[in-house]
Amino acid sequence: MLTSILIKGRTPVLASRNLLAALSNCNHITWAVSRRLYNDGSRDQRNFGRNQRNNNSNRYRNSRFNSRPRTRSREDDDEVHFDKTTFSKLIHVPKEDNSKEVTLDSLLEEGVLDKEIHKAITRMEFPGLTPVQQKTIKPILSSEDHDVIARAKTGTGKTFAFLIPIFQHLINTKFDSQYMVKAVIVAPTRDLALQIEAEVKKIHDMNYGLKKYACVSLVGGTDFRAAMNKMNKLRPNIVIATPGRLIDVLEKYSNKFFRFVDYKVLDEADRLLEIGFRDDLETISGILNEKNSKSADNIKTLLFSATLDDKVQKLANNIMNKKECLFLDTVDKNEPEAHERIDQSVVISEKFANSIFAAVEHIKKQIKERDSNYKAIIFAPTVKFTSFLCSILKNEFKKDLPILEFHGKITQNKRTSLVKRFKKDESGILVCTDVGARGMDFPNVHEVLQIGVPSELANYIHRIGRTARSGKEGSSVLFICKDELPFVRELEDAKNIVIAKQEKYEPSEEIKSEVLEAVTEEPEDISDIVISLISSYRSCIKEYRFSERRILPEIASTYGVLLNDPQLKIPVSRRFLDKLGLSRSPIGKAMFEIRDYSSRDGNDKSYDYDDDSEISFRGNKNYNNRSQNRDYDDEPFRRSNNNRRSFSRSNDKNNYSSRNSNIY
Repeated sequence: MLTSILIKGRTPVLASRNLLAALSNCNHITWAVSRRLYNDGSRDQRNFGRNQRNNNSNRYRNSRFNSRPRTRSREDDDEVHFDKTTFSKLIHVPKEDNSKEVTLDSLLEEGVLDKEIHKAITRMEFPGLTPVQQKTIKPILSSEDHDVIARAKTGTGKTFAFLIPIFQHLINTKFDSQYMVKAVIVAPTRDLALQIEAEVKKIHDMNYGLKKYACVSLVGGTDFRAAMNKMNKLRPNIVIATPGRLIDVLEKYSNKFFRFVDYKVLDEADRLLEIGFRDDLETISGILNEKNSKSADNIKTLLFSATLDDKVQKLANNIMNKKECLFLDTVDKNEPEAHERIDQSVVISEKFANSIFAAVEHIKKQIKERDSNYKAIIFAPTVKFTSFLCSILKNEFKKDLPILEFHGKITQNKRTSLVKRFKKDESGILVCTDVGARGMDFPNVHEVLQIGVPSELANYIHRIGRTARSGKEGSSVLFICKDELPFVRELEDAKNIVIAKQEKYEPSEEIKSEVLEAVTEEPEDISDIVISLISSYRSCIKEYRFSERRILPEIASTYGVLLNDPQLKIPVSRRFLDKLGLSRSPIGKAMFEIRDYSSRDGNDKSYDYDDDSEISFRGNKNYNNRSQNRDYDDEPFRRSNNNRRSFSRSNDKNNYSSRNSNIY
């Protein structure tokens, strides 16, 4: 092929400096399997909050709990256990197998719901209340003297489980503090916050009489002054926010808007902690309690989470105010966490690059069978690989259906526009990172496709939860290579999810040629993409029990496959491998083409950061603000810890590992 001849004729680009930066965040870089790299492909997304804490936080501590909660090991995490000393006031509401169905009509007849909110929800024509809604609405409203912890699967209607009680409370208190914020909802991502706001607007649209209970979203990446103008104009009763932006607003305007808050909701609490917002959440809780005009323990807290591990329980220990706390568990311990209606399958190839061919071939088949009426979400491990995959799919299918790219490096306005468009579109493919794995509600998604493994084990569940929503069916296909099979076993052992449908895949020469012709990137771009994958996979070797000597060379071999010459390797210097501790390792020799450079020349350029927080060997631009565009909120990176009040109970700043967010 002409493409192959041109590529072979090029002088290989020295990519060693690029790879060095991608690995530079690791404290001790060795080739041992137990060492993990926290960089562009980092997996846990922990410690996205502060590293410094203010010891003056003690006066805002909640004295209700006296010790750290404990849970069982991961193998037993379907059943939640609370430490009796810590949660001495906790009331565990057991699940009743044959309990009477709760309906909107029954709640109206019992006087739990007002006719105004009943009218709005009824007009949405839902088939009925979901189990989590049936279990939570009445207990939340039955008493003001307790907080609520609710555990529920993804895609089960958690949003309306707290919005309905909030609107009912606003109706009950409609003559009290009419122009003040009464409910604060905290979400882990901007996109989820905006989605919750959209659900509030649906309630408004179904009953104009409820529009007087205005709602404003406060999220990062948007104009602060415009948001404050909106707050002044609408004087909302409901604020939906991401943690960083909410703290910014509270520090300046807490006395003006937030002195009469009655409800505080944490949606996706486990994800909030995974991102690293624990300090922020405790700060928010402390400020709201301090400023409350009624009492420091007036605010009722609703915590919704898919999991209730030690970290979630510790957060509850610090932020809940009431004397009693109801624990409502809507998850059946005998069921797997993945949604029952999702038809799951896995396609196994010999090589990682073959998963790209398999996904393209699968999409072609689906478009043909569905006559272009095909709507799917495809997840990829890193930002750069997402952009690369989107480019290939556009070249292949742009005439058939829209292809949308979605990740944290895209501006907030564009992300919001993409979300609205994909929700409205009857067909199309959304190519995204794990930023789209949680909370996003896209209607009528036929399939969820995954190339490679997710950023963490739980995200597999949240990824496939983007389909089969609102009682509908859907399917999920995982495309992996044979060296990624330990992930499937780990999924079964840790999450009780067995993927019964497994098939092997070998690409034909025809599909390989077709996809490779759609590759428009230069070799140095391919190098960047593969390097992001290497660092991503190296960071999860221990978690997924991968074999380092197999998985890393396999990922690295993608470079040659995509350049239509499987023998090509990423060229690096021996000096670079010395710095990695790989110069004497067979792994390094298997992954890279090792060269000796006696002096710096035109191919050995200065190390400069690009917008993906990786070192670029191509440009001379210095991107000082490379952490500005994160998938989650960028506020924790932009604000100085020295000016932040902390209401944290402890100073164990090592609880969360420092990671980079560029896989998102």
